[in-house]
Amino acid sequence: MSPQSVSLGDLCEVTASPSSDLFTELALDVEGTPVVTPADITDAQRIDPEALRQVPDTVTGLERFRLRPGDLVMVRLGGVGKVALVDEAAEGWVYHSSCIRIRPDAKRADPVYLAAYLAHPPVVAELLSHVQVVTVPVLTTQALEGLPVLLPDVRRQRIMAGALREVGLQMDLQRRILTRLSAVRQGLFTQMLGDELPGATVSRTTGAMPGRRMPRTRRTNRMS
Repeated sequence: MSPQSVSLGDLCEVTASPSSDLFTELALDVEGTPVVTPADITDAQRIDPEALRQVPDTVTGLERFRLRPGDLVMVRLGGVGKVALVDEAAEGWVYHSSCIRIRPDAKRADPVYLAAYLAHPPVVAELLSHVQVVTVPVLTTQALEGLPVLLPDVRRQRIMAGALREVGLQMDLQRRILTRLSAVRQGLFTQMLGDELPGATVSRTTGAMPGRRMPRTRRTNRMS
């Protein structure tokens, strides 16, 4: 049977972005609710938890924007089209004002299939053709709801999703290996150069590298 074409709005609940005013206290050194921003979404359609920032639990108005497993988070501002699948670890988190939440009808659409479909380059190109461009590209809820989705039967979606999930796991593994090797390469090069490296002399009084300042925690909202 050929895949049917349905609009995303008929297949999913699309929830607009929360107000940016809710994230004025967003920071790394805050204890509270983790917030998924565009910078936390990987090319493998996953959420990277390494640098997640949080908002204090005292912030109200976030309940409508909480995430649950099977949701999708899509970037709507700037890097339009990046999408991530929410897993069990992200349950109860919220998404940033630069994103939109997509909640599929699980009886009709497999979330892994849908995430891969929305990240497919021709589909992203179709999305980009409908964005509003002022200073940065903006994807509206209405444009997203009207996006056509090719939908095989659920059994075939799940077969495809299984294969895609395995590829995604391998992508994440290779990415972590590459990150570690990059750090090893830099450390090895520094070790081989030794004291010849500019700025390598350590202060005898403070034990700190000269000319370097401690990084400050950013409290501004990242768009990407």
